[in-house]
Amino acid sequence: MALRGRREPATGAGQRSRQAGLGDLHTRKVLDLTIRLAEVMLSSGSGTADIVATAQDVAQAYQLTDCVVDITFNTVIVSAPPTAESPPLTIVRAVRNRATDYTRLAGLDGLVRRITAGGVTVDEAHVAMDELTEQSHPYPRWFASAGWAGFALGIAMLLGGGWLTCILAAITSAVIDQVGRWLLRAGAPLFFYHAVGAFIATLVAVAAYRFADQGPTVMVATGIVVLLSGMTLVGSVQDALTGYMVTAMARLGDAVFLTAGIVVGIVAGLQVATLAGIRMALHIDATESFVAPSQPAQILIAVLGASLAGVCLTLAYYAPLRSVVTAGMAAGTAELVLIGLGNVQFGQVLATGVAAIGVGLLATLVSIRRQAPALVTATAGITPMLPGLAIFRAVFNFAVEEKFNAGLAQLLAAAAVALAIGAGVVMGELLGSPLRYRAGRVGDFVRIEGPPGLRRAVGRVVHLRPSESPARPGARRLRSRSVALEPETETAEDTEEPESDAEEK
Repeated sequence: MALRGRREPATGAGQRSRQAGLGDLHTRKVLDLTIRLAEVMLSSGSGTADIVATAQDVAQAYQLTDCVVDITFNTVIVSAPPTAESPPLTIVRAVRNRATDYTRLAGLDGLVRRITAGGVTVDEAHVAMDELTEQSHPYPRWFASAGWAGFALGIAMLLGGGWLTCILAAITSAVIDQVGRWLLRAGAPLFFYHAVGAFIATLVAVAAYRFADQGPTVMVATGIVVLLSGMTLVGSVQDALTGYMVTAMARLGDAVFLTAGIVVGIVAGLQVATLAGIRMALHIDATESFVAPSQPAQILIAVLGASLAGVCLTLAYYAPLRSVVTAGMAAGTAELVLIGLGNVQFGQVLATGVAAIGVGLLATLVSIRRQAPALVTATAGITPMLPGLAIFRAVFNFAVEEKFNAGLAQLLAAAAVALAIGAGVVMGELLGSPLRYRAGRVGDFVRIEGPPGLRRAVGRVVHLRPSESPARPGARRLRSRSVALEPETETAEDTEEPESDAEEK
């Protein structure tokens, strides 16, 4: 007996692949191209779901509809299952260098858009990837250090530091960048880079407190924000929400371990101050609520500082100049929302989450308009909200005042703020994703027609248009989700007739 009614389709698990006849050479070229694209995205901090979706888009554009992409934090695996005519093919590549270059990411976005629109062969795509990955950074190295100095200046303005504190914060950040660059060239792990950077920031803060009567809180908090890995945490939350739990836990462990390096550097700096006979008085109530500036001048300085931090951060990450304005707008708007919610008695965690939702939504809108990849705008927008001040308060209570309950409360508050940032950005992307596909007049106004670039795999996304598979003698024509050129699967040897057959004719 069969019950009447509509039945759900099969899930696809365990089914045999029906795609065949592309040729091993073409399959190897496509797999090599997809793994190179995935490596660039992973080294730039993109989410796992975004990397997998983009790589599969490119593979489908070249008629490879059964490509499997897997990410394990520092390893990329792409594979084509076996068919009746060819064995399985698998390529593995380890991602060891994570030098962030947003100009390269923007160039990759344009290349993916060209591939999925058609008109680019696999060989041409490989040549474009060669040019993209071999080009130098668009700005000189001193310009990036100046960007980090400007970022620290903006964060110090945001936290309410005086003019001397802002200048010292900018100089300290430039020194940390140069010392960290030397450590990385020497092969030191990132843990020591964060520990040494926090140690330098703490020593400068202690010296400013001792000789210039400057409060150390803003100085150390600024150095911490410079070192914190904000997008690593956001990527961890996105991976967890999109079902990639292995990479989510790996990213979370990486962020926690690097933050532990910051804690070690702060503790070492405070211990050096204690041995030198410098006793800092910093009494903080662990139950202190989120305090936002209420005076117009203070609000203006904070918003300008956040905007400056967003602009300088994108320049420090070698972002294209066209994305600088949107990055500054995202950071300034997020800080304005955060201050407004704080003044109406919202808690810090809730206010940060709402501001992060706005950042995720704005980043999605910017990516839809193709002004910059969403990752660039999101990074600039969330950075002023990172809990550097709470982390310093927690470490100070642990190491100096020995108030473990107060330190634990501050540490939990910092963790809650960090999780609110990650969840808020992902929620903003989810709310903005309908604008990519069939969103009525609003979507028509925002969206620029054409194939997608780097995919944002949260929520609904743009689907590739269907096109016909290449016609081959004796092969069945299949419809695939693709918009690119038909692959050339026949070689010259396949088209030549055997000599014996030619003589008979």
